[in-house]
Amino acid sequence: MATKEWASNNRYAGSSDRSIIVNIINTVMRRKISSAYLMDDDSPRSIIIGTLFNELKYDIETIKGIFNNEKHAPTFLTDQEIKCLNQAQNRLTSADDWVKLDVPKTLLSEYRATFTDNFENQLTELATMPDLDIRVNSLKTNNESVSKGIAKYNPTSTVYSPYAMRLKSKGIFYKYPNLENTLLYNKGHFEVQNEGSQISAILSGAKEKMQILDYCAGQGGKSVILSAIMHNSGQIYLHDINESRLKNVPNRMKRLGVKNYQIKMDLEAELRNGQLFDIVFVDAPCSGSGTWRRKPDLKWKFNEEKLLANVKDQFNILNSSKNYVKVGGNLVYVTCSVFDSENDKQIDTFLRNSPNFKLMPYQGNWLVKNNEIPKSAKSHNPETLLLSPMTNKTDGFFVAILKRFE
Repeated sequence: MATKEWASNNRYAGSSDRSIIVNIINTVMRRKISSAYLMDDDSPRSIIIGTLFNELKYDIETIKGIFNNEKHAPTFLTDQEIKCLNQAQNRLTSADDWVKLDVPKTLLSEYRATFTDNFENQLTELATMPDLDIRVNSLKTNNESVSKGIAKYNPTSTVYSPYAMRLKSKGIFYKYPNLENTLLYNKGHFEVQNEGSQISAILSGAKEKMQILDYCAGQGGKSVILSAIMHNSGQIYLHDINESRLKNVPNRMKRLGVKNYQIKMDLEAELRNGQLFDIVFVDAPCSGSGTWRRKPDLKWKFNEEKLLANVKDQFNILNSSKNYVKVGGNLVYVTCSVFDSENDKQIDTFLRNSPNFKLMPYQGNWLVKNNEIPKSAKSHNPETLLLSPMTNKTDGFFVAILKRFE
């Protein structure tokens, strides 16, 4: 909102300038704590100066050239600011981990519980500028055709998902393309969707003619991948506790050519009729910590109280959704979080209370023969999958596959 308001009030800045400014703001928000620390001041000006030096690796002379007091430029660096920059590296070296790695102090233990290996590198990558992924809609086209159609953006293939293509970000001067204004997008040939999200749906084990319940469907992002995997056969039921989230689903499905779906709000009728599902897919509400690099302001709005509320909601959702899984079917639990409390600990709690379910190794559900199995970004509990920017070049996603045996 603030950037939009600034752009409307400062028409001298063209679209490229506005794009650079947004990139700088997001970079500053990703590195807010460490930048303020090395400048010994948490004012917006100081944080920007610190980010230019620490994250973007501008030397002091270059920063002086930017802060030159000319029209539309910031005022000269003060003696104190120059002094802080000269002492910056030594100062940051001795800082606490939560400062150096730019995470909320109260959540540092959550990151440590997850990333026992390569802790600092994992957190550093979680604060980098993200690439832009798309999912080619195999119901209407193929990768080669889409690649030719958006060739000017230099899309490349990815490692895991057979439907994914990637547009590499190239620093603060990079302008993300507005792909939703392209003809191919409007014809339903692709969607903007991170490869990590695609991987989670692929790991569901979805096959043709299955009956699948997308329990927390939201806007249907996972359902459209499941439909493609199922070649528009079988049936996908979209359910969400908040019906308003589903209001745009019919238009989305029409654009993408998805036909094997229906919106289902009353699930109690399914239980009464004994209609259970091959797969119940739970894309659970969570912190979103695996995607904070895209909206870095959210990282600083999150706290322990919200985490505890999420954990409670996830527990209730898992224990409700399990009732719709038929014997031999899978309950697939997914978050876009890297926090252990929302992921492995949640699954441990579920299994203690649900003896008729068993955790299955995610590797056995990888059915893409020509693409390598994703490696987990964590070393504990190898049966569940955690994706991360450092390990997989994706956003942070967690996947656990729970099979019902009786």
